[in-house]
Amino acid sequence: MNILKKTARKDPLVLLFEETITSPQEISHEASKLNHANIRGFRRRMQRVLGQEFFLKRIAQAYKTYPTIQSIALPKPLAASQPPLAQALFEIIAGRRSCRAYDGSAVTQDQLSTVLQNSYGITGRAMLPFKIEQRLRAAPSGGGLYPLEVYAACFDVEGITPGIYHYRTIDHHIEPIKLGQFRDEFGRAFFYEEMFQKLPLLVIITGVLKRSSIKYNERAYRFMLLEAGHVGQNLCLSATALKLGSVMLGGFMDDDVSTLLGVDGLQEAALYSAAIGGTQ
Repeated sequence: MNILKKTARKDPLVLLFEETITSPQEISHEASKLNHANIRGFRRRMQRVLGQEFFLKRIAQAYKTYPTIQSIALPKPLAASQPPLAQALFEIIAGRRSCRAYDGSAVTQDQLSTVLQNSYGITGRAMLPFKIEQRLRAAPSGGGLYPLEVYAACFDVEGITPGIYHYRTIDHHIEPIKLGQFRDEFGRAFFYEEMFQKLPLLVIITGVLKRSSIKYNERAYRFMLLEAGHVGQNLCLSATALKLGSVMLGGFMDDDVSTLLGVDGLQEAALYSAAIGGTQ
């Protein structure tokens, strides 16, 4: 009890920043980064897996069954009998597929706006203790802490100067971080140089771990990654609803992407990305 009382009396700023930079979650993130020293071994492993029949069969059977237990057949999923909005949602989910071939057409500002709003935009409000208003987002978040940030690398968006923009959720604006055409730099960082030559938009999700760890400590890292997955699915479904192709990209040179975004890779680090554009 005395320990709890002592913790409660700590200055809020001390509580926020007392964790060391060598916490297990930060060590885990650092150890899993791709860089110029380990990328060759990473690629060799992928080539070995994709080049062998045994592994491809395992990949094609990524499910689990209990053969000794009597299973129960479920009815067909509801569709035709549902309201039009529900039918549309089911069709969007069924139609989502990863796309790596783009037609080189530009994305419109309306499409960019819709994708960003539906991925992590503000969709509601709630009142917290002390009469503090909390803005709610399009994706669920552990404790409503929202540790993620969203950036848009606009290679070809109508009416938008090519560059890297931060999505300012508070008022649904984008803020220019760096102006210029960065197709080549991102293409190399994500190992898709050819695909990026026709890609109009890349959305990058970063994480600010301290926002969650102040409450959840070591569990925060898991929550942050789960949330990035929620936002990623929102991006995919929004793109599908707009008749755009998308593919989620989790393999990239971490420090190179951090440099492009202007973040340090530790306090704020790139987690996940979505390539979005018109399809062939």
